Amino acid sequence: MNCESTNSSKIIKTEYGSVEGFIYKTSSGKEIEIFLGIPFAAPPIGDLRFEKPQQPSPWNTTLQAKEFPGASATYANFMGHTDNEDCLYLNILKPKEPSPDKNGYPIMFFVYGGSFIVGDSKTYGYKTISENIVERGIIVVIIQYRLGPFGFFSTDDPNFSGNLGLWDQLEALKFVNKVIGNFGGDKSRITLVGQSAGAASVSLLALSEHANDLFSQSITMSGSAFSQWATKNNITEIALKVAEKLGCKNATNIKDCLKTKNVTEFQAAIQPYIQFMDPVDLNPVPIGPKMDGDFITAKTLEEALEKAPKKSTLSMPGSTPPGKYFGILPENVANYSKTNLEEFVKVVFAKEKYFGKNANAFVKEVVDFYLNQTSDKNPNFNFFFQQYTTVMSDVHFNVPALREAKLKSKNETPTYFLLFDYNIDVSDNSSKYIRGSAHGDDVATLFGSLYKKIKTDENGKNVQKKFSEIIANFIKTGVPSIGSIKVPQITKKNFQYIHMNEKPSVKSNLWKERLEFWNNIGKKYGFDLASGNQMKNDNKLEL
Repeated sequence: MNCESTNSSKIIKTEYGSVEGFIYKTSSGKEIEIFLGIPFAAPPIGDLRFEKPQQPSPWNTTLQAKEFPGASATYANFMGHTDNEDCLYLNILKPKEPSPDKNGYPIMFFVYGGSFIVGDSKTYGYKTISENIVERGIIVVIIQYRLGPFGFFSTDDPNFSGNLGLWDQLEALKFVNKVIGNFGGDKSRITLVGQSAGAASVSLLALSEHANDLFSQSITMSGSAFSQWATKNNITEIALKVAEKLGCKNATNIKDCLKTKNVTEFQAAIQPYIQFMDPVDLNPVPIGPKMDGDFITAKTLEEALEKAPKKSTLSMPGSTPPGKYFGILPENVANYSKTNLEEFVKVVFAKEKYFGKNANAFVKEVVDFYLNQTSDKNPNFNFFFQQYTTVMSDVHFNVPALREAKLKSKNETPTYFLLFDYNIDVSDNSSKYIRGSAHGDDVATLFGSLYKKIKTDENGKNVQKKFSEIIANFIKTGVPSIGSIKVPQITKKNFQYIHMNEKPSVKSNLWKERLEFWNNIGKKYGFDLASGNQMKNDNKLEL
């Protein structure tokens, strides 16, 4: 592995230079080597702003990798984000003991979420993930990428086609392939793992021919490339409006003109167009990736999937978090009514631009379907609010995840499915209003926090341990398992999945009726909300 000890830290030699980290001792006494803030690309500043990432320059002195890197600048200064654009760094967490496998440890390559406009590696820390995953003989790599306008601005100019945040992720993956052997890792066993926007990113990476030989399998938590919010945004329109505000729209080269503006100018110009998680629009993600014919050269995601290598995938759907991000205050949940549900579907989903004169008929059909769902027997839960979260979850996460999993299975890609159905955070009041997990509970279970530290009781700790075991076993073997439970691959005739709660079990045919409903209603009304695609009667959604 070519490393030497220096007191309690380790120095690792790579082709770019030496790196010194520190030792973290877990609660069980295991020693984990931590390396924070390793540059995987040149700083994307100055002339490199709005350009694809470049390789980092070698460093001559030992890099002190002991502090978290700064977050990417985004559309505003909040949640740890400043005007810092020098953000292309990654963290490596590894067992101190050499791997018993001569080829090295398998790798978990993690891409965080945050609607493509927030997020950083510091949010996820290193302590809990070391306890849950690294201790099990897995190297964890947590990367950063450009966000907001700096990661995804684009125009109609091929020289400014966007997706820079995705290219950053790809560059980080290339870097890991080059150096992970120095850290005792096996580059032939890299599992891409992402949550929410990070899951959509992983889904897109898995479909990009540029990444074909750089990873072995993938895990997507609460996100899919097949969600309308993953690639159906108005980023080009926003970019041109911002360029006009900054006096760059009529410039000979818009990109070069925008390079001369500082972060504060960008933020002032873009904020009127960014309403983060605004519930009055179908797409809560105003900035993000798009199909540009470059990162993914295929014209459609379906075409890209057919051409992609058949690499094992573990997919998890996701739930919208009650009242946390989607515009309903907790104090209003108890009185949420049928009228509120109808108004929500009408205002957010049934827009005239999607359904024209059929909008009212669409509203009635959607509301009638969800009002016919089974009611939770807990008398404290509001049935109408439950259906609000269910329809939001179905459109944004569940239906796209099911479709992607079924398409991959149809393409003979080994595909597995897991439903995370337990809220381990006893400090979260969501459980007072509705049963089950919320968006982000899956990744918070692994990392111990998501913007706030979670508090667990003994049942929660047990679920955390079991979930970590399932994830670790998939990373190691390509099959999700726990004890004697091994979930079968999805087939055209048999959709089995792991139901993850206090007692994990294998179940069948998850949300079959709800998937069929959205497949059919899209064709009926000419627009599919879950994918954001215009539909014709011959569009195939027979999944």
